Amino acid sequence: MDASDVYLAKVAQETIERQLERPINATIGTLNPDGSIHLAFVLFLWEDGKLYFETASMTRKARNVAARSTASFAVEGKGFMAMAEGIGRIIDGRDVDTVGAAWGTVDDVAVEITPTKWRSWSNEILSELGRASAEDLEPSEWWAPDSG
Repeated sequence: MDASDVYLAKVAQETIERQLERPINATIGTLNPDGSIHLAFVLFLWEDGKLYFETASMTRKARNVAARSTASFAVEGKGFMAMAEGIGRIIDGRDVDTVGAAWGTVDDVAVEITPTKWRSWSNEILSELGRASAEDLEPSEWWAPDSG
């Protein structure tokens, strides 16, 4: 076994989609005007192959998507991590019947991200290696101590 066995282990798309249907957080990435990436944690809804989250139109993530539709997200599921690059779109709260009742007065827009490219990684092999290597070690002994 070598590093490619561990770091190139992929996850079935069906596994990712099942996990996205659970109430978990996602890390959202949007493109700042200077080309850097803005990251934010959000609660989201996964529906019909698209990710949705609510926010206020004045937030950086909403302003970034409105100006540049490039958007990405990352989630961590049981035994894997998945990331998607895609196209972001602002949905004005007035275009959604339930926005006022569901979001109150703070969040006035939703962001929709349509994935165009997926990346995933399964940590099953790495977990197995860790368990085998750690044997009877206590979790506090798994990491090398800080040198300074």
